Amino acid sequence: MNTPVWETPWPDGVIARYLTAGGATVDIQHNRRYYDETALLDAVARCIGCGLTEGFDDGDPRDLSASGILTMNVAAARAWAQAHAEKCRALPMPGGAQ
Repeated sequence: MNTPVWETPWPDGVIARYLTAGGATVDIQHNRRYYDETALLDAVARCIGCGLTEGFDDGDPRDLSASGILTMNVAAARAWAQAHAEKCRALPMPGGAQ
């Protein structure tokens, strides 16, 4: 018997998860990147069903203040993930493989 996707544990690092129309998920994670010696966190959304991946950053980190980077990235990722989840009909892989 398969466990419903909403009852399965989230993979490490996933901060938000959206259920697609086909029963797969779109997962949002942080992606660490570096500018000079400064670590910045970008948001990455990936559909487990169709494999489409979208990254969200705010461009040149020299133009960014320390506040708001993460919030803006996650907000954009959530909007994209919700829109994608509403229309994606790809099925999750059997056995919950990701």
